[in-house]
Amino acid sequence: MERMFLITASNRVRVESRILQALDHHMVPVQSFSSMRIGGWTRVTFMAALDDASAQRTCNLLRRLHDIQSVDSFACQDGFCRTLALFRVLCDRESRLPLLQVISSMGAQVVAVRPEWIAFQVIGSPQDIEGVRASLLPYGVVEAISAAATAVRNLAIHRESDEVDPPMPAALKVPNASVGSEAVSVYQVSV
Repeated sequence: MERMFLITASNRVRVESRILQALDHHMVPVQSFSSMRIGGWTRVTFMAALDDASAQRTCNLLRRLHDIQSVDSFACQDGFCRTLALFRVLCDRESRLPLLQVISSMGAQVVAVRPEWIAFQVIGSPQDIEGVRASLLPYGVVEAISAAATAVRNLAIHRESDEVDPPMPAALKVPNASVGSEAVSVYQVSV
């Protein structure tokens, strides 16, 4: 089951390296990893395909690391995860109209049209985004310019009693934690 892990740590040197080293040592299959520094805190987000027991072990492992303030994880069913992806597809004048029709039928928004290519953005689950990319391959070279993941988590879900969290407001936005061309925004909303 795909899970998102949210880590809050003190803003110290090499905190991301320690997290990655621990995940690598315990062979956690990390699919994406991003980090952002805000004031005195470092916010780390990563996705991994783990079952419930492995996710709990990973959370407990990460909580034992130096400078880690809180660790939280949730499955995609426990929250609402969406990805916004920006694509560029090569096309010529003859293939532009059919390509625009396909893009509009997918519910994507065209961002730019140039003589050699079309750029558009689409929102969906990671599987939806990959399906869009795969379906556009016959039209030309598809380039993913950037991708951003957003997660909304229901805080009414049962939390472990041993979890240590810093005080947070009812709605917390961690804006655009980024690594390379990927960005992650996490909104925690109490229900």
